[in-house]
Amino acid sequence: MVKKIIELIMTALLNEDNRILVAGLKLLKNDCNLEELEGDCYIQLANMLPLVKDESTKALLIETIVESPEYVYDNVLLDEYVKLLSQGATSVKEAARCLGAFTASGITDHQIFLKITENLDKEFAIEVLVSMGRSKWGDVPNHLKSFAQELQIAQRIRYRSGIIASFLLIVHPLCSEYAHISSLSFGYPFTEAAVNDWAWVTSKSTEIIVEKKIITPKEAEVLVKLGKLLRSDTNTKLEEIRKLYSEFFEDKDPIDVIFTLPE
Repeated sequence: MVKKIIELIMTALLNEDNRILVAGLKLLKNDCNLEELEGDCYIQLANMLPLVKDESTKALLIETIVESPEYVYDNVLLDEYVKLLSQGATSVKEAARCLGAFTASGITDHQIFLKITENLDKEFAIEVLVSMGRSKWGDVPNHLKSFAQELQIAQRIRYRSGIIASFLLIVHPLCSEYAHISSLSFGYPFTEAAVNDWAWVTSKSTEIIVEKKIITPKEAEVLVKLGKLLRSDTNTKLEEIRKLYSEFFEDKDPIDVIFTLPE
């Protein structure tokens, strides 16, 4: 399968058919086992890099190459990818995945942090780094200390909003009813998925997110109540779950609550 797709990609490149080239790369990246991208297949793909001129296609090619088990970290390739990222050649989601693959190949999180902060504008850099889901970036240079503090706040906001979004999906009847067609993201495709993944059942399970000031101790109590109710068999379970919405938000604006970190 991989060999056939590589042949398709090579033909498209030689024929300067960027549409087929992109389709082939996406097929290879998203629908194939990239553990099979080795040997001659890997070499052929890597040799295409100087020949690809379109920025978005080159970014896609790099994103595919770095997921090969044969790829060994290369600062030159990372520099090229970050430059393409700064030019808007790929999405934040794909960049987070690709940068994660770079770290798996041997590049450190610290190197990624420096490359991103030094080459992207601040807001975009924060968005990319937060999307990576990492929290330890090594020794931060003095001139980036304030940026690192903003990044930490952004990471806490992301974590907090994710917790509360899944909470809403479970406890609010309209959220659970319309999540599958809503433009809002709740982190899960449907309520059952959120219920099955709900992590907080005891006070012990919320300790870390309270200590990191992601949620308040009072909010943690409500999350634990939900966990216990989800695992109970009482006849009033649904009614009790619905009450937790008011208990969590009280009379406050839910949007204000979601995006306001504990002090």
